[in-house]
Amino acid sequence: MRRRKKRIRANRLKEVIALTAAVAVVTIIIIAVSYNLDNIPTKLRAEVNEIEEIPIITDFILENTQGRPGHLRKIKYIVIHETGNRGRNANAASHNNYLHTEADNQQKSWHYTVDDHEIYYHIPDNEIAFHAGDGLSKDGGNLNGIGIEMCVNPENDYELTLQNTAKLAAMLLEAYDLDIRDVKKHEDFSGKNCPEILLKEGRWDEFVEMVKLEHSE
Repeated sequence: MRRRKKRIRANRLKEVIALTAAVAVVTIIIIAVSYNLDNIPTKLRAEVNEIEEIPIITDFILENTQGRPGHLRKIKYIVIHETGNRGRNANAASHNNYLHTEADNQQKSWHYTVDDHEIYYHIPDNEIAFHAGDGLSKDGGNLNGIGIEMCVNPENDYELTLQNTAKLAAMLLEAYDLDIRDVKKHEDFSGKNCPEILLKEGRWDEFVEMVKLEHSE
């Protein structure tokens, strides 16, 4: 009788261990599936050639370069920058040429450059670029953000550039089902004083309101 009781206890113990192991496996699978579903790369938006008569010029830099490794990712943010380049003719076309020239020489890139009359589109929105100064940190701007650079050259109309950037940001929010809270500053990710003019003049909230207005129309 005692041996039988021991066998029963041993069998029950095996059943408990087996059940515990099965629950653990299922839990791991659920967590893994949830993580993978949450990190599926975002599908690229439909092609857009202009926003309210502002031309968007698509001229992607070469893939598999330092500036554009071609890694797909989920889009979580729109990251706003200023080029800081106050040289003459440092417009969107000039920065596009710069990215093409330097693509294989440095890990520095972004998705769009905006000036007062046009927008250049350098890297597909759903690929990583290197603009936020935070490496490839999990919730960082490089890994999750669309980088937009605004021109500040002397012959450029900065106010028009702000308006064009607000229209672009609103279009991207709509295209990727993002919230206005997902519009970020470069400063939010690396602490850099960028976008410098907006921060210096205390106009960041004003710019966000511009994006909200464009987004609601």
